[in-house]
Amino acid sequence: MMGILKDFLELNFKKQVEVSYSYTRDMLLLSIFLDYFGLDNPLGVYALDLYPYMLEEFHLWHRALGIERGGLDFLNCC
Repeated sequence: MMGILKDFLELNFKKQVEVSYSYTRDMLLLSIFLDYFGLDNPLGVYALDLYPYMLEEFHLWHRALGIERGGLDFLNCC
């Protein structure tokens, strides 16, 4: 019985959770890397500590957007 319930929940909610996670991740990366798009970044000073942890995510993100090379001089991404 528990297996059926688990399968039902995965079928109905897994896609919604994945989409929600994707949107949240994209907004976090956008807010951290606003400088990349030439926008003023009010989080710039606070986000400096996050750059080393988010570098791999940034690489995957800009590749998913179709941008071959990361254009940030201060991040050695590609």
